[in-house]
Amino acid sequence: MSTIDQFEEKLRVKIKETLSYLLRFAINPIQEIKSLPNWGYKHLLLVHVLLSIVSGILTGLVTLNYLNVLFGIFLFPIISLLMIFILTAFFYYYFQVFERRTISTQSLLTLIIFSNWPFFIFQIGSHYLPPLTLIGFAFTALLLVVGLTKNFQLEKKKSVRLVMTLFAVIFLVWLWNQIDLSRMDRM
Repeated sequence: MSTIDQFEEKLRVKIKETLSYLLRFAINPIQEIKSLPNWGYKHLLLVHVLLSIVSGILTGLVTLNYLNVLFGIFLFPIISLLMIFILTAFFYYYFQVFERRTISTQSLLTLIIFSNWPFFIFQIGSHYLPPLTLIGFAFTALLLVVGLTKNFQLEKKKSVRLVMTLFAVIFLVWLWNQIDLSRMDRM
């Protein structure tokens, strides 16, 4: 078997394993968030970028606006990457400062990426029903609480308080944005 054939076979196996896990996660996210895959950074980021592109394209298609499709292909993945990096850093330093322990950034990044799936899904229809964004974030918050509790042994009460604080900030930013949009519509 040549080197190219070996590479192709490894790639096929990796794609099959990835799709298998993604399907299991889509079917039962609360159960799967408790035992996350041990994927490398490149693999995680590639999966995240591809899923954010799919979400961005579908959001653009739902709005019937080609500019939104282009936004979904080029800018949404960059914005979502920035957000997961910020969230990963936030939780990493939370554990460093308040829990006085170091946790794996790779495991934390995995949790953040997979817990954002509901947001990606609900974001698709948020153009027509803006509160869908909040529903997506609420499910994301639920997955974060379960993931922080089960994967990093953070007390459930602390997990809930920490994630609810983040959700409250996101809600206030969302509300502010909705108020600004309604003011712009009146002009």
